[in-house]
Amino acid sequence: MTAPIRPAAAKAYGREKWLFVPAIADPDAPKVTEINAGGGLDMSCYFYTDSGRPDVSQNRVQAPQRICDTEQFESLGSASWTGGDALYAVDPQGATGSDGKKALETLPEGTTGFLVRRFGIQVDDDVATGDFVSAFPVEWGVVLDTTEGDGEAAEVAIKQAYAITGRPSILKAVVAGP
Repeated sequence: MTAPIRPAAAKAYGREKWLFVPAIADPDAPKVTEINAGGGLDMSCYFYTDSGRPDVSQNRVQAPQRICDTEQFESLGSASWTGGDALYAVDPQGATGSDGKKALETLPEGTTGFLVRRFGIQVDDDVATGDFVSAFPVEWGVVLDTTEGDGEAAEVAIKQAYAITGRPSILKAVVAGP
């Protein structure tokens, strides 16, 4: 037997990039041109850390026990993908088209597309061919203006639910493309 493998830790702090991408033809092979296309938005500096992130839970099931069974074992059942409540920055008095209103204007209720997450590379670096990303097909819900934080540190924010509407593609290589 070989010695155990201890992979190096991949830092997430400052290395978690989130983008809204309107369309990806093949989520298992997202193109850099799709990810960087117009109509999308890098949400990394809009989202607050309290934003709900995608999650999955999978049922563990057991067959009905028969009279002769003295042991029972599990198998895996349905997986349930869930979105969350995004909390993102907004400038309530910002001009239409301004940076303070871009996220709100990009994600009106009913908007569909993909939330794309990249870990392990500085958040300021653009997504490039060869990076690995996860793409979550989503639909955005109603918006509510609210605050994030307390007291003197409170900021105006938008709370908006999003649902995962299809099977995500997890840690797929970004490919070149027209």
